[in-house]
Parts: sequence; C-alpha cells; structure tokens
Amino acid sequence: MIQKALRLLSSASLFLLLGACAQKEARPMPGDSVSDDGSVALSPPRLSTANAAVTESGPIESRLYPPELAMERQAELGITEGQRKALIAETEHGNAEVLHLQWELEAEKEKLVKLLEPDQVDEAKVKEAAARVMDRETKVKASYLTMLVRVKNILTPEQKLKLRELRHAARGLNDAGAPRNADAGR
Repeated sequence: MIQKALRLLSSASLFLLLGACAQKEARPMPGDSVSDDGSVALSPPRLSTANAAVTESGPIESRLYPPELAMERQAELGITEGQRKALIAETEHGNAEVLHLQWELEAEKEKLVKLLEPDQVDEAKVKEAAARVMDRETKVKASYLTMLVRVKNILTPEQKLKLRELRHAARGLNDAGAPRNADAGR
C-alpha cells in the first residue's frame, strides 16, 4: 500500500515537473534551445518576460549579426562582392555543419524519449541519454556561434554600426538600446 502511494506520488511529481517544463517560463529541458525550425538560442532563456517586447535577443545574440540581416540590407550596408562571397561561403559551411549536428541531436532526443516511456524509468540511463542530448545541443550552439562570429568578422566597423542601428530601429529602441519614449517628442 505504501509502495503504491509512493509510486503514485512519484508519477504525479514527474507529471507536474514535465508540465511545468512545457510552459514558456519554465526551466528548459535538454534540447530546448534548438527549436524544431532549426533556430538556435545561444543565451539561456529568460525566466521573466517583463522586458520580452523590448529585448528579443540575449546578450550574446545582440552582439552578433545573422547573415540574413546583412543579406536583406546588402546595398544599404555597402557589402562588397568579396564580402558577399565570403558571407555566402561562411553561411553555407555553417548551415551545413549545424544541420548535420541537428540530425544527431534529434536522434539523441528520440532515444531519451524512448527511455522515458516505461512506467519504471532507469534513472542512470536517462541521465546518460540526457547528457548526450545536451552534448549535441552544445555542439549545435558552438557551430552556430562560430558561424556568427565569422560573419561579424567579415563586416567593417561601419557596417556593424549600421546593423546595430537597423536592429534598434526595428525594435523601437534608441541608439543606446533603451526603449524610445513615445512622449519624448511631444
């Protein structure tokens, strides 16, 4: 009777834990920073959403420039032919590497899910599988970060400044990165 009650309590606790992890403000589970669409979050998710409308990226992402942003504004930025070729090469190489690593990550996530299916779960095996998932996730992030650093290094200081200005304008921020005050101009 006591064992049955403990199992029920344990199952209920696991259910509540997994339910909490499914919420946006919950602590992420292994593999959560690489989304299904392939996007990668380099910074850990923020638990508070108070400034979510103002700060759409973390401190790491805010100092880097996705190649898509440079591509969309290449004429405005004055991207040279040499820069364009280098940006394409780095983006192709980085995306290919990230894709390969994402396949590995998804395979490890599938293995973890299978280990979690039975009523009785082998904690040691789950811990090992979760470590493999997090290892793959780290490799995805490192590869993506490397690509973004290489993209940043291709750009001139003037182009980086222009990209920061464009990013701030798109988010409704002033040049210092603070929210624009709608009442300031009145």
